[in-house]
Amino acid sequence: MAEPSKIFVVLDPTCMEQAALEWGEQIARNLQTHRNTQTLLHVYCCINSESAALVVENNGANAMRATRDRVAAWVERMVTATRSEGIAVTTEVEWSNDWRRAIVEAATREHSAMVIKNMTQHSRFIRAVRETSDWTLIRECECPVLLVKTGRPSQIRNILVAVKHNPESAAYEQANDDILSAARSWSTDLGANLHAVTCYDEDARPDRQRFADRCGLQRNQVSAAVGRPEKIIAETAAQQGSDLLIIARVARPESPGMLGKTARKVVDEINTEVLILPMSATSAN
Repeated sequence: MAEPSKIFVVLDPTCMEQAALEWGEQIARNLQTHRNTQTLLHVYCCINSESAALVVENNGANAMRATRDRVAAWVERMVTATRSEGIAVTTEVEWSNDWRRAIVEAATREHSAMVIKNMTQHSRFIRAVRETSDWTLIRECECPVLLVKTGRPSQIRNILVAVKHNPESAAYEQANDDILSAARSWSTDLGANLHAVTCYDEDARPDRQRFADRCGLQRNQVSAAVGRPEKIIAETAAQQGSDLLIIARVARPESPGMLGKTARKVVDEINTEVLILPMSATSAN
């Protein structure tokens, strides 16, 4: 029997609502129902003295151990209902002061097929001057990253996929193919409507029917507009009532660790869940 697909769910020890876990459960159900795919949820929580109140102990090491045990018991309580559904779950609690890096390393260590994390809303200034866990995940995770908004429902009715118009390299052309394939799979599994959006320069207006054919969609399922990608994507998501945005992260070959420009700018602009797909940057510009 094949190994189950592993979904890495990040719990936030400072938050009451755990939307990432709800999403992990829903995806596991959909994979089982629509693809007959075994799925394992690996529910992970990284803590330190800033995110979890230390249990009072005379010895510092004992305090850390007791605190980790207390959080581990909380995590186990969180997944009780999940296991009762028949969904396979493993849990892990780790102590690390560099918790942003620890999440990435743990996801890699677990050979995760996807990482799901509550999205933390930050201003552009904070993103510019401080490393955030969202950006660390997007930049360094080798698997898809789903960032979800705390408190939002997990039911998805409308999916928006961002497609690059007139890609100037094979890497971006492949990224288009990959995100369109992923978007179609997600829309099928979730029973959701799919809409594609692209932006273009004034002198490079796309033929809408050809763009729709390229996406494998009807003409009324695509949009194209002049403007900055992050602005066009956010406006289209609002107009379409999108619940989920699917976007590629294509890094530059000279700096593969850098975030894709559009992914970097759109993450805080859009009021939806965001699925970021990392793509090969072999020939991207």
